[in-house]
Amino acid sequence: MPGSIVPDPPVGGSPPEAPADAGNVRRAALLLAGAAVAIFVVGTVFGLVAVGRHGGGPVQPWDDAVGRWYLHHRWSFVGVSKVIATAFDAPVLGIACLALTAVLAATLRTTRALIPAVAYLGAEFQVYAIRGVIHRHRPATADAPAPGSVPGVHETAYSFPSGHTVAVTAILFGLLGCIALTRRIWWPWVVALAGSVVVADSRLVLGVHWSSDVVVGILLGASWGVAVALSARWVEWSDLRATLHPGRGRGQESSVSSAAARSSSHT
Repeated sequence: MPGSIVPDPPVGGSPPEAPADAGNVRRAALLLAGAAVAIFVVGTVFGLVAVGRHGGGPVQPWDDAVGRWYLHHRWSFVGVSKVIATAFDAPVLGIACLALTAVLAATLRTTRALIPAVAYLGAEFQVYAIRGVIHRHRPATADAPAPGSVPGVHETAYSFPSGHTVAVTAILFGLLGCIALTRRIWWPWVVALAGSVVVADSRLVLGVHWSSDVVVGILLGASWGVAVALSARWVEWSDLRATLHPGRGRGQESSVSSAAARSSSHT
């Protein structure tokens, strides 16, 4: 219309950012805290009931049978499994996750960059917490030169759950799960599960875990990874800033509202 004033579009044509909301941070924190408690409770209860606090529980005959099968069918996969064990050992994996978080933070500039670090730290916490209750010893083949062991393999920490399996599964489900949820596609879930199974299988090939250690490890890691993926989609950097500086967040939101009101009054 003649004489009307049309507000200038945003630079680059991109829509304005949504107002910061500290409530998103609270919801994400509650989800992660609830998931952490639930995972610890489920893992510990299963450990006490099925595995036994020191092993030898009702699941042990199945674990023994699977262990014997791997002992006679594993040798062509031992080399690859040793590489996987080294690449995904806790210190190496932790450094890799921190480096990946830094790279994603510089490129994506969203809170999705925190997924590797949060997934890894939460997974390691769960493993150490559950092992604080379940003192299951590893198979005899976990410590060379015991009969049936792999030369060069020496693992003596408590066995339940598998730390490699929980951590890698959590990271894969966190990263790929966020992609699946954002783009509404299913195949990243399959890729995450396949990668988790490969790592779990490598632990059985090396004879350093019981089968129930890795099966439960996949379930616990996937649960934590999904929780991380969901929470990462709720929170942006502006929400975190609003949580740390609530007054500033309200002021910015008021400025946005005032600007919108002035714009509508001119149209």
